[in-house]
Amino acid sequence: MGSNVKILSLWIVATLISGCDDRATRIAREAADRQAQQNSAMAALNKEVAAGGHQLVKADAQARKQIVGVHRDLQAERTRLDGGWSSLETERQRIASQRRTESLLAPLMSSAGAVAIVAGLLGFCWYALVASRTSGGGNADLDEILVGEILAGDRSLLGTDEPAVPTVTTRR
Repeated sequence: MGSNVKILSLWIVATLISGCDDRATRIAREAADRQAQQNSAMAALNKEVAAGGHQLVKADAQARKQIVGVHRDLQAERTRLDGGWSSLETERQRIASQRRTESLLAPLMSSAGAVAIVAGLLGFCWYALVASRTSGGGNADLDEILVGEILAGDRSLLGTDEPAVPTVTTRR
């Protein structure tokens, strides 16, 4: 069956070729020339499309490189800002701890001062009491004079309305 089709095809082509005249040949040539021109134009267009695609790929690669560069710059900036933020936070915590120390230190110092004054007064009073007992009363006259001087303005504390007259007696 396949060989019959080939023979029939060859017979049709031979008939068509033998029956063509110059006009048909010229039209066929013109059609072939137009087809060749169209093929050349298509090939040139394909070359331009390929070149455009190549340029597009290059531009895309360049854009990706720039994006990566910008990303690196952003990461470097972020790292720098993180470092600055960390040092700022450390400084803030240091200042806050100083404020707490200063705020605790002020009341502590005033309380310590008050305790020191009270302790000093109590120590002085204790010393005065102990010294008056151990001296055998030799300073009793001096004690009376001092009490009289201290209470000179307010006689009601002495228990009498008479002015306290210092009496100094000498012992022989």
